[in-house]
Amino acid sequence: MKKKVYIDASVNVPYGSFYIKGLCNIYGKKNVKFSKHYFLNLTPLGKDVRFVIVENQVIISKVFIHTNDSYKINEDHYSWCDVYGNVNANFNHYPKDKYPKQVSLVPSFAIRNFNLVDTLFYSISNFFYSYNDILSRKVYNKYATNFERKPFKNIKRHFSGYIKNYRNRLPLESYANQSEIENNYIFFLSTLWYSDDYNRNDEGVNRRRANFIEVCNEKSKCKFEGGLLADNSSSKNFVNSTTTIRLSFDKWICKTKKSVLVFNTPAFWDCHGWKLGEYLALGKAIISTPLSNDLPEPLVHGKHIHIIPDSSKESIRIAVEYILNNPEYRKTLELNARKYWYTYGEPISALKLLGIK
Repeated sequence: MKKKVYIDASVNVPYGSFYIKGLCNIYGKKNVKFSKHYFLNLTPLGKDVRFVIVENQVIISKVFIHTNDSYKINEDHYSWCDVYGNVNANFNHYPKDKYPKQVSLVPSFAIRNFNLVDTLFYSISNFFYSYNDILSRKVYNKYATNFERKPFKNIKRHFSGYIKNYRNRLPLESYANQSEIENNYIFFLSTLWYSDDYNRNDEGVNRRRANFIEVCNEKSKCKFEGGLLADNSSSKNFVNSTTTIRLSFDKWICKTKKSVLVFNTPAFWDCHGWKLGEYLALGKAIISTPLSNDLPEPLVHGKHIHIIPDSSKESIRIAVEYILNNPEYRKTLELNARKYWYTYGEPISALKLLGIK
């Protein structure tokens, strides 16, 4: 009897889509199912992914994949699983000898796996798999889960996740088709994160990205397009780098492919953002500030990526000019970024790191 995979039906589809793709490629779509049976009495899933592999009706492996922004291990799920994949593994905080089940993964990103009919089918069936028992009873006490306390808000979130993933994202194959690099053209479009006393994004990711944008705008040699999308009060601190331009995701992909280089920096909570995974998949010449978390193997400066010592405008300016003036170096970075992606990053490669073949 063939092995079957059962994914928690409450999976957050944008975060789970990447690994659903890999599991379908390995086991075949007909052997990958959604269920709640194997996940009863576990803590809420959030943005993470969990599934079991079953053979002859016996669970042979329990897998948890940590896809949220924090490096902090979920102790309940660590105890439950046989292997704990983590896109933001940090072995300084969670050493390998104390957490041997933890495996570092390349950051994943949302991809479109289902056509419209399948999207609607899975959104409805997984909703009833996951939440029918909750809707049949009224639970509003302090011990209730977030879904139980705010059922209608979370119903909307459940269905919008499926619809937005279909409408706004692209199949993984869209990253493989290469486009001609446009000489001296640099494209960068990103979100301006909110900032408060607890999470000081204005001093971190917002400032680092703004410095890159300002450097590109100041260089007469560059044909720069993009900026930071401003939806909050932080925008008053970044008037020289914000934009009102909004693009569909297919246009974002198209313009990024044409860009001579891209810029990466640790994002919210200093995590590996989706962009790092996307840039590797696209085979781009990546300028990056130092990374905060670990990867399956380090990205080597001058081989896979161009790492600058800090996020100052001067450091960024030197890196931009070097790549613009050295096309062979740029091509080396592009080639090795894609090699790294194929080795460690794509869905099947990521699952192999977890012992799934």
